[in-house]
Amino acid sequence: MRTHITLTAIAMLVAALGAPALAGDRDHRQERNHARERAMRCADNAGQGMQVVPNDAGAQERAHGWQYFSDPAACRAVVISPQGDYYFSQGRGLRWVAAAQPDA
Repeated sequence: MRTHITLTAIAMLVAALGAPALAGDRDHRQERNHARERAMRCADNAGQGMQVVPNDAGAQERAHGWQYFSDPAACRAVVISPQGDYYFSQGRGLRWVAAAQPDA
């Protein structure tokens, strides 16, 4: 009888700990599916071209001098810093691409 109670307690513990782990896996699958759908949609719409994103930042604001370009149909963007550094994004945040070239 004692063995039966112990096995039941272990089974309940495993079930209680396993449920959140399985739920977490489901969330990751959904994220992967959304990412795959987004990538397919972006690939289908590629080639529309970059468009300037207006930047009305004043001289005292942090965004002053930055240039923004976006191609929402292709899910990509480019940002150019006032110093000439280029940053690229495909929807997962900016990634540094190239530094400004020094004057020769």
